[in-house]
Amino acid sequence: MNNLMTSHELTTALEVVIPDCDNLNVISAFVTKPAVTWLEALMANSSVCIVGRFSPKDFIAGASNIDALRQCILLGYTVKCLPNLHAKIYQIDEDLIYTGSANMTGKGLALVNEGNLEACTKVNPSDSSKDFIHRIINASVGITIEILDQMQNVINDFSDLNSLDIPDVWPESIMPKINDLFVSDFPLSKPGNNHDMYTVNPSLDFAIIEANESNFTYAQTLFKNSKAYCWLKRILSEHKDDRDPGFGQISSLLHDELCDDPAPYRRDIKDIQANLYEYVALYASDEIEVYVPGRRSQVLKLIK
Repeated sequence: MNNLMTSHELTTALEVVIPDCDNLNVISAFVTKPAVTWLEALMANSSVCIVGRFSPKDFIAGASNIDALRQCILLGYTVKCLPNLHAKIYQIDEDLIYTGSANMTGKGLALVNEGNLEACTKVNPSDSSKDFIHRIINASVGITIEILDQMQNVINDFSDLNSLDIPDVWPESIMPKINDLFVSDFPLSKPGNNHDMYTVNPSLDFAIIEANESNFTYAQTLFKNSKAYCWLKRILSEHKDDRDPGFGQISSLLHDELCDDPAPYRRDIKDIQANLYEYVALYASDEIEVYVPGRRSQVLKLIK
């Protein structure tokens, strides 16, 4: 078993291996300029891919930095965005992976004074671990200089607003919705309950819905535009000529659709599915009916 290491120890280890690597994948919710400048000094002609969360609030709060991403793109790095990202992973070629709590920031990698206290470790580079990283990269949306310029314009418009009024996600003209489905796209708790993960990652669909629960009409609109609900409506539409699907049938379809690796347990899928049904009853009873025929499990019927 590998021992835990501090962010300073992680940085020291990376400084040894990065200069000689051919491919570097960095998956980090946040990215700032000190870390990019540090990386630039280490890299030669290697291929670099950086995936971050990069929400409007992240940039306005200074957790990530647009100029840092601009620097990355100008250096020839691939920069991508995954709105529900929270992972921190450093993959050097195919045979070395580090993970933990350290973002690619000055504080995360102990590159500035008063850095964060992080805990990191080396991971066995198994096929499943590498597949997991590649799945994250493939599910992410590429960012260009033009997109960064559009992001900067949005940030300029919102910079003077109260933090509660700043959107958690970009307009779809800048950042189209990602089609792949993950457990985190579904409600992790019942309506009215603020799951711990919503605090960790406030850009999740249901974190945003719960943050706006006091405004029913807006929360309803958010729910009906969520990936989970759009998926459910699509499934019901595809089966509209069949018998109304029961809980088990929807559960099986959801299990096959989720892209999480490793795949979630069936009981976990049933939990998020049950939560979703409660959201449907609360916000979408005009479009989907949830009923229990006789002693059977819950059944869904598409109304419109």
